[in-house]
Amino acid sequence: MKKNILALQIPSVIADSKSNFSNLEMYLADIFSDKNICPDFLFLPEVWSVGWYPKCFCDCVDDGFILDFLSDIAKKYNMNIFGGSYIRRDGTLLKNSMPVISNNGSLVGFYDKIHLYTPDGEGVLSSGVNPCIFELDGVRFGASICYDIRFPELFRSYINVSNPIDVAFNLSAWPMTRAAQYSQMAASRAIENQCYFIALSQCGEIKDGVYNAGCSCVYDSMGNLISSLDSKKGFMYFSIDTNNVSKTREDYPNLINRKVCNFGFDVIEFSSEEIKC
Repeated sequence: MKKNILALQIPSVIADSKSNFSNLEMYLADIFSDKNICPDFLFLPEVWSVGWYPKCFCDCVDDGFILDFLSDIAKKYNMNIFGGSYIRRDGTLLKNSMPVISNNGSLVGFYDKIHLYTPDGEGVLSSGVNPCIFELDGVRFGASICYDIRFPELFRSYINVSNPIDVAFNLSAWPMTRAAQYSQMAASRAIENQCYFIALSQCGEIKDGVYNAGCSCVYDSMGNLISSLDSKKGFMYFSIDTNNVSKTREDYPNLINRKVCNFGFDVIEFSSEEIKC
């Protein structure tokens, strides 16, 4: 099964969601002026609507406006959206959450970031508990956000199910100081789990001379690089083929031969097929 993916590497204005929404709308309009671009899925980076600055997170809680905004975008361009992440109120807790919107504008579900980066102050939020698989248009995606990429057992949980994922992804605001590690880990996660791996980061200055890395990249199920960006604003537009994932796993039965199966996570699965318009 072949599908087209658009992944946006964009900068953010700190604590200014109005500007970030407007900038995204204008960028999409510019991209879609090219009629050859017709994605089935759109990916956005971590906390793109408020920027990576944990000191402002508690003041930047979004109580649903971003969901309405992404729903309109999904319907306008007829594409499923993995909406980066935003600061979400979950009862009395605040979480760094990725919303998934189907191409009819409906909310499919959330992934809540499990591993919070406490050195930067992200500990003001509450951790997620469950890995999440999202099945949309017949493709199975395993979610992660930023710091999650350092913990391979999370991605193994997406293999330790009856129907493993085709694509794993990491949506981040990755630091420039560790840019090289990002692509190295993305390639490793693709090879280990014999799946596509999409690593998408914000770019641009955060504050006071501190920068996001950009350097987004995509690897196939054999660990071959199929798309990448430098540190500047840009996008990746590429195709995936789930048949290639199946062939890799058949030719090299690494996943069948592994001895450790229980990684201690309970995976939640979401499907757009269950969404009622």
